[in-house]
Amino acid sequence: MSDTVEGKSVLFGISSDVKTVANSEVGGIVQSATVTKSSNETEIQDEDGDHVAVIYHGAKNEISLELLTTDASVSLPAIGSNIDFGAVTDIDGVDVSNGRAFITSSSSSQSGAETTSVSLTIAHYPAMLADGT
Repeated sequence: MSDTVEGKSVLFGISSDVKTVANSEVGGIVQSATVTKSSNETEIQDEDGDHVAVIYHGAKNEISLELLTTDASVSLPAIGSNIDFGAVTDIDGVDVSNGRAFITSSSSSQSGAETTSVSLTIAHYPAMLADGT
């Protein structure tokens, strides 16, 4: 089948990097993925109350995945489990090659006769060093 694009090109689908991370945690087919960058914000005001600076600190990334599992039985990762992104270094513009990541939530739900979906939320702290360093 040929592909024709009218107007602006758009991205759709789920990146192979996200699929790699998801499948290393729970075997399945990635249905949705959300990657969010965030940080703390401190606003600095002068004596008149005017904002004169803003400081962004405490960078954190959140990765949420939903999969239809292909595993015969589901064993959810424990909250606080350390995540290793392996060969994956970038997920949708988020550099996951540095820092540490942890499972912050995991859940499973069943629908129909034979489908089970698994939701995972991963917190990635890019500036966090390994234990003992």
